[in-house]
Amino acid sequence: MAKILLVNPNRYTQPPVPPLGLEYLAAALVRAGHEYSLLDLTFSDNPQEALRGAVEDFGPSIAGFTVRNIDSAIYRNNLFFLDEIAGLVSVVNALGIPVVAGGMGFSFAPGEILEHIGARWGVDGPGEAALCVLLESLERGDFPAKGTVFDGWRLAGTLAEEQEPFRFTGGVDYGRYLAEGAVAGFRTQTGCRGACPFCAEAKRKVVFRSPYAVTAELADMVSMGVKNYHLCDSEFNQEISFCHELLEELAGARLGISWALYMKTTPFDSRLFSLLAGAGADLVTITYPCGVPDEPELFTRAVSLAREHGIRVAVDYLCGHPGQSERDVARELNIFRAAAPDTVGVNNCTRLYQGTTLARRICGDPRLHDGLLGEVDGNPGLLRPVFYSGIGLERMRELIGDDPLFKIEGFEHSTNYQRLSD
Repeated sequence: MAKILLVNPNRYTQPPVPPLGLEYLAAALVRAGHEYSLLDLTFSDNPQEALRGAVEDFGPSIAGFTVRNIDSAIYRNNLFFLDEIAGLVSVVNALGIPVVAGGMGFSFAPGEILEHIGARWGVDGPGEAALCVLLESLERGDFPAKGTVFDGWRLAGTLAEEQEPFRFTGGVDYGRYLAEGAVAGFRTQTGCRGACPFCAEAKRKVVFRSPYAVTAELADMVSMGVKNYHLCDSEFNQEISFCHELLEELAGARLGISWALYMKTTPFDSRLFSLLAGAGADLVTITYPCGVPDEPELFTRAVSLAREHGIRVAVDYLCGHPGQSERDVARELNIFRAAAPDTVGVNNCTRLYQGTTLARRICGDPRLHDGLLGEVDGNPGLLRPVFYSGIGLERMRELIGDDPLFKIEGFEHSTNYQRLSD
């Protein structure tokens, strides 16, 4: 049996986000017979001292750090998180405890982040099975080489056969989170079948969880008094048949929850929105564009169906990509005006991530470099934020005018669910 200290170093609080990934990891560790302690540093006044104290009190053989985000991913008022995380990892290293890193943000550039923060090992992708493989290896005395990154996607299929317990929240102060404006998260799947050129999560293996497991997990959370959620899937509507099955199970449980989710512009049907409403979903954020045929028509239909079922709609709109003209942007703004969602967040500066189609195209074409914001050279893995903007802020403001439907991202720290809160 290994003893592992799970550490949440995410200290961004606008809004604060509970460490969902660590809660799932904790349950997987217990199912595998390991012992864990979860240290959440989000609200800590002195995170380094809290970390030292946790190591001394618990006496772990290894520490696991989650990297939820590399930075805040918005150009204006950008916040870079990895330096602070590196400082916390150095505290554990100095105490002689090896560190393994993982998390969604870590998977965007595993090797480069591993080196930057000073961890010994990493997990790229879902960690529930991969972390247990590492712990079993350590118990045998088989220490992987420093810098080894385990492929969590190769083992992700085990998520579909998960058993109880599904999630442990010990160490996470949900009362404090909710008081500070957070909502809880949950997950129905991992991965994304989409091929959006800007997205670091594109074309990742999709594994669906059991609808029973999702519903039972939420029932446990409701028993703790937690009733408001945001789904943490990349995009919910990967496969309509799964969505139908999951939502029927959730609606049948009558949990009295409300929740928000992300969706692509396809696939969907009218039944999906009816079931979403019956299962407590009250806000859908649609990512636009997703690069699919007939997207304007699909988008307009999705907004209409959501409205019919009393579900609010937000839009995450990315624009200014290579090949997109100002006329194209103006046309898409008019599509939004006609469809009339509740809010449209406009981002004319797109974060470039290593390995994405968009980053390869822009970095490889000197003709596009005038649109770069940030340094590419000497920036391995594009860890330091680099953005691309093909349309300037002032021109964007001219196209939007004084229309209150649109919010240019970065000037206020708020999410869609905060903007549309009652």
